[in-house]
Amino acid sequence: MKHKSIIFFLILLTPLFSIAQTQQGYVKTKGRMVNGKLVPGQGLKGATISIKGRATVLVNADNGSFSFPVTNQQFRLDSVKKKGYQLVDYEACPKSYTYSPNPIYIIMETPEQQLQDKLDAERKIRRNLQKQLQDKEDELEALKGSGKITVKDYQKSLQKLYAQQESNERLIEDMAQRYASLDYDQLDEFYRQVSCFIENGELTKADSMLNSRGDIGQQVNEIRQRGQVLHEEKEQLQKAEAVQRADIHEAAQRCYSYYETFVAQSLIDTAAYYLELRASLDTTNLEWVNLAGRFIHDYIGNSDKALTYYQQVLRNAKEEFGENSDWVAVCYSNIGSAYASMGNLEQAMNYDNKAFVIRVALYGPNHPDVATSYNNMAWNCMKQGQYDKALEYYNHALRILMHNYGESHPLVATCYFNIGQTYYSHEEYDKAAEYHIKALSLRQALLPPNHPSLAYSYNDLGSLCLDLGQYDTALIYLDSALAIWSTVYSDNHPMVLRCQGNIGSAYMLKGLDLGQQGDFEASLDNLNQALPLLKTAYGDDYEIVIQLQQIIDKMQSINQQK
Repeated sequence: MKHKSIIFFLILLTPLFSIAQTQQGYVKTKGRMVNGKLVPGQGLKGATISIKGRATVLVNADNGSFSFPVTNQQFRLDSVKKKGYQLVDYEACPKSYTYSPNPIYIIMETPEQQLQDKLDAERKIRRNLQKQLQDKEDELEALKGSGKITVKDYQKSLQKLYAQQESNERLIEDMAQRYASLDYDQLDEFYRQVSCFIENGELTKADSMLNSRGDIGQQVNEIRQRGQVLHEEKEQLQKAEAVQRADIHEAAQRCYSYYETFVAQSLIDTAAYYLELRASLDTTNLEWVNLAGRFIHDYIGNSDKALTYYQQVLRNAKEEFGENSDWVAVCYSNIGSAYASMGNLEQAMNYDNKAFVIRVALYGPNHPDVATSYNNMAWNCMKQGQYDKALEYYNHALRILMHNYGESHPLVATCYFNIGQTYYSHEEYDKAAEYHIKALSLRQALLPPNHPSLAYSYNDLGSLCLDLGQYDTALIYLDSALAIWSTVYSDNHPMVLRCQGNIGSAYMLKGLDLGQQGDFEASLDNLNQALPLLKTAYGDDYEIVIQLQQIIDKMQSINQQK
C-alpha cells in the first residue's frame, strides 16, 4: 500500500512565505472642470515605472493602467517617466506606499500645460483676493463717511488690511499649486462642485453647498462621541477576544490531552473525536485541522472524511501563504494520499505531481520532502502496473533519503519496504523477499516493537509466504501484524480488516491443503478458524466466504455420516 509515515512528519513544519498581492494603478493626466462639467483625464500609455527591488514596469494599456506583485505591505516607487511629461506632484516619486486594494494614481502633465494651469489658478486667486480687498476698502470708507469710525481708526484698519494682503503672497502660491495639481477625477460629484466654486472665487456658492450638509461643529461633536463609544466598545471587544483566545487555547490543550489519553488506551475512535473537537475550535488553524485529517486517514481509515479536512486546510493555506508554499505542498500530498486510498489513482497522481513541483522549486531536488513526493508518485505507478516507473521513483527517493540521513533510518526502511511491494506486485518474489527483509531488519532495530510500520512489514512478508504456500510461516508474520494494528488502529480500519482477511485466507488455504493430504480433522479445524475471520474482513456475501461455508457444511456432513 501507499505508506504514509513518510508524509506524517511534515505536518509540524511552519511555513514562512508571504502572500503575493497585486497592486493596481493608473498613470494619467488630470481631470478638469470646464464650465462646471467634468472633463476626465487621459491615460498615458508608454510611461515607465521604476519600483525598488523589481524590474521596470512599462504601461502598455491605452487607459494608462498598470499592476505589479507586492509581497510585503510596503513598496517604493523610485520614478515614473513619460517622454514630454512631468509629475504634477513632485513628492509622488520617490516615495514609499502601503499596499491597497484600491488603485494608486500617478498624475502627469506636459511642462507647458502644468505651468499654464498654475498661472490660471494664480490669476483666479489674485482676482478673488483683489475683489475682497476692494470690498473691505469700500466697507471701511462707508464706516468713516457715516462717522461710525474715526479717521485714525480708519487709517489703522487700512494699514492692517494692506499688511495682511502682503502676507497673502505665500497663501496665493500654495493655493495656486494645490489647484494646479488637483485631479477632479478622484473627487466625488459634491466635492468637485465645491472645489470648482472655490477655485473660481464663487465662495458664497461653495459655502451654501457645504452648509447644505448641516452644522459642521455639530457633525464633528457627533463623530467624536461616536468615536468615544467605538473606542470603549473596541476595548471591551479586545478584552473579550483575549478571553476567547485564552479559552480556545486551554480547551485545545484539554482536547489534545484527552486525545493522548485515549490513544494510550488504544481507543482510536474516541481519540479521533477529541482531535476533531479541537479542530472545530479554530477551523483556520492549519496544524489542528490537518492533524485531525491525518489521524482519521491513518488510524480510522476514513478517506472521504479525511479528504474534507485536507481540502479545508488547502483553502486556508492558499489564503494565508499563497499558491506555492510548503503548506500547500503538504496539502496536495495529503489529498493525493486520500485519493489513492479511495482508488482514484488519476486524481492521486495529479495532486502528488503538484506537490512535487512546489517542493522542487522551494527546496531543490535533494530535499527529503521531494523524496516523499517520489514515494507517492511511485506508489500510484505501481498500482497502475507501471512497475519500472515505480522502481525508478522509489530509487530516486532512496537516494535522496540516504544522502540526507544515511543508511540506517526509518524512512530508508520505508523505501526498502515500498520497493519490496513493487517486486511483489510484479510477482518477482525473490526480489520482494530481499527488500522486505531489509525493511524489517531496519525497522526492528530502529522502531519500538508496537510501531505500525513493523506491522506493515509483518503483513507483507506474511502475504508473500502465503503466495509461496508457506502457511505456518505466513501465520506467524500475520499474527504479529494483527497484534500491533489491533492496538493502534480502530477495529474497522482497512489494515486491521485486511490482515484478518489474510489470516483467514492462510487458515483456509492450509485447511484445503491438509484436506488434499487426507488429514480431514486438521483441515476442518483450520477451515472453521478461517470462516469468522473472512466474514469479519469481507462480509457474509463475499464469494470466498460463501464457498468456504459450503465446503465446511459438506465436510461436516461427511464427518457426521462417519
